[in-house]
Amino acid sequence: MARLKQDPNKKHYFAEVEPSELKEILDKCINEKVEIKVWEQGKSDKELETYLADGYNPSTRTASLTSAGGFLAKLSSSKLIDKDVFVKIGSDKFQFFSTTLFKQDPETKAYSIHLTQSVYRTLQRQNYRLQASTHIKIQVRIDEDTLLHGLDISAGGTAFIVPEEEKPRYDKGTIFKDCKLALNSAKFNIPTVTVAGSWPVKDTEDNPTGEWKIGVSFADITDDTEEDLFKAINGEARADEMRKKMMEKKLGNK
Repeated sequence: MARLKQDPNKKHYFAEVEPSELKEILDKCINEKVEIKVWEQGKSDKELETYLADGYNPSTRTASLTSAGGFLAKLSSSKLIDKDVFVKIGSDKFQFFSTTLFKQDPETKAYSIHLTQSVYRTLQRQNYRLQASTHIKIQVRIDEDTLLHGLDISAGGTAFIVPEEEKPRYDKGTIFKDCKLALNSAKFNIPTVTVAGSWPVKDTEDNPTGEWKIGVSFADITDDTEEDLFKAINGEARADEMRKKMMEKKLGNK
C-alpha cells in the first residue's frame, strides 16, 4: 500500500481558545457588531444564517443572538432551531469556530448558542494544505478524457497518483490548459495547471509501488476564483477538524 505523508500544517492550523478568553471575544462581538454565522452540521455553509450577539453570560457560556438579516429575516423563524450547528465568529484575523446546539427560548423567542464545546481560533497560513479523506473529495479534470483524484489541495495546487506507464505525460514543466477542479461540491475553473514535480510512491518498506505522485500548481486564476478556493479549503478544513474533535470526544466517553 502506498505510504502517504500526513499534512504537516494541520496541527498548527487551529489553536484552542481558553474558556477565560470567551468573555473578551464576545464583548468585542457585541461592541463592534461582529457577525456570527451559523449553519447546520453536514450542510453547506452557503445555507448559513447571520446573527449579532447582544449579550453573553460567562457563567453558562451562553451568547444571546439577534438576526443580522433584513426585515423579512427578522420576522421569519430560524431553520436551525434545536439543530447541531457550526458557528463561525468574525472574519479575517478575528476568526473563531465551534459547534453547538442552536436554541430558541420558547417564551421570549430569543436565539442563543452555548459555547461549552471547544472553541478554536484560526491561525492564518497561506500555504495550508488540506488532505483528501472520506469526507473531502478532490478532483482535477485536465481534459475531457482524464479525471484525476487529488491527494491534497492548497490554494496554489494539488497532487495525485498515476501509474508508471502514464508518468511521461506528466514531466516537470508540462502545461495543461482550461482545467476543472472540484473540492466536494465547490467547482472552479483553472486556466493553467503546470506539473511542478514527480516522485516515486513507495510502500512501508521503502520499495517502489510502480506508481508516481505528481504535484501540480495552479496559474492564471482570477482573484475571485483564488479567494473562493481559499475559502472553500478553509471551510472544509474547519469542518474536518470539528468532525475529528467530536469523534475523539465520542470515543473518550465510551
